[in-house]
Amino acid sequence: MSDTLHALAALVVKEQVSLAGLPAAARTLALAIAHATLPPGTVLNEREVNEALKAALAGPACWLATDHVELRRWLVDAGWLVRDGFGREYRALPHSELRAELQPVARTLVTIDLKSWVAAERQRKRNERNARHKEWLARQSGAAARV
Repeated sequence: MSDTLHALAALVVKEQVSLAGLPAAARTLALAIAHATLPPGTVLNEREVNEALKAALAGPACWLATDHVELRRWLVDAGWLVRDGFGREYRALPHSELRAELQPVARTLVTIDLKSWVAAERQRKRNERNARHKEWLARQSGAAARV
C-alpha cells in the first residue's frame, strides 16, 4: 500500500472528523477524497455540486463531521474546486490543473474504486475492534472463573 493510501486508511476509519480540526496534511487527504467523487473538469451548477457532495458524505466521506455546504467551501478555498464569481457554476479541477502539491494524492485516488476501498477499510477496522473485544471478553470471563 502506498504511503498516501496508508495515511488515508488511518483517516477514513475514524468517525465524525472535523475538517477544521485536522492537520493540514490530513485535511488535504480528506478534501482529495471529496474531490475524487466529482467529475473532473465538468461544469456543475450549485444544485448539482451539492448533490454530488451529499453523495460523497453518504459514501466515501461518511466519516467527516460536516455538511455539503461547508465541504464545498473547503474545496473552493483549498483549490480543488473553482466557482464563478456568482457561485452559480462550479468545476472540479482536473489533476493537471491542481496545484503541484495536490496532484500526487489526486492521482493516487483515481487508481482505486474509492467507494469500495473506503467501505473495505472501515469494515476491516470494525473486524479488528470486534476481535479485540472478543479477546477482552474471554480474558474477563477467565479471570472471573479463577476468583
